Amino acid sequence: MSQNASSAANQARGKGKARAAPSKDEEVDEKVLRRRLQYKMHQRRHRAKQKQKAATLELEVQSLAAEVDMLNRRRQKLLVDNNFFASRGTAEGVPARVAMEYFRLFQFGASPLHIEQQEQFLRAVMTADTEGPDYVGVDTIVTQWQRYCSFFAYTRYEPQTMKVTTVGDLTMVEADSIFSICARRDGIVTLYPSLNGDLELTQRLSNSVINIHGKYRFTFDADGMITWFSAEWDLVKALQRALGSLSDVSTVLLGANISSSTGQIKVEEAAQQTEPRIDPRHNVEFLLS
Repeated sequence: MSQNASSAANQARGKGKARAAPSKDEEVDEKVLRRRLQYKMHQRRHRAKQKQKAATLELEVQSLAAEVDMLNRRRQKLLVDNNFFASRGTAEGVPARVAMEYFRLFQFGASPLHIEQQEQFLRAVMTADTEGPDYVGVDTIVTQWQRYCSFFAYTRYEPQTMKVTTVGDLTMVEADSIFSICARRDGIVTLYPSLNGDLELTQRLSNSVINIHGKYRFTFDADGMITWFSAEWDLVKALQRALGSLSDVSTVLLGANISSSTGQIKVEEAAQQTEPRIDPRHNVEFLLS
């Protein structure tokens, strides 16, 4: 009985030992699993490195593209500068062409349909430091054209002659032009307050186109920007040709809100015309009293 029990116990221990010792197949499976895991880890690290490398290359490509773009712009600027300096003192040079473009764009004044293009042009060739005899900054020129659009029913440039000279890095363009204007009725009262109530002179001016002979000067710096822009008017002679009398011209210009020498408008909005002065003897109640 005890022998049988002992034999059974030995057999059980033998089976336990057999289960504890892995078979050759199991050892192969474990090696395969380890190799697969190692391969997966290797692939993961490889993909991460490739991804990092691709990102680095992309940044390098972007940096090189930006550098190429910068070099192209620098090359273009050098070409423009060389061309600018090569021909700037001629009628075909950049300064002369810019001046002619100004007269072309503003041939009929500031137009509501083209004001955006006109303003873009002014801001492209002038800066906040551009000066004139009675102003500083391109904003003033933009504002002046807006006021001309408000006060005048008709404006027109007719360039006559142009002269280009150079002094050092500066280029001067001088243009003679006729500037024709015809003011609105309410514009006349605002620009020439002395005519408020003077129906005769107001009527004569509102029906007249004033042809002003002017001299326009542009000064360009080495970069091709306009540093000085001025208009030299002779409004006195223009009004005398239209009205025929220096006395009437003197009346018109008394306290005027527009410069007779530069054309600078000093007020923002057109004023409402007051009722004309009436002789009390023409009043009906006076006649019946």
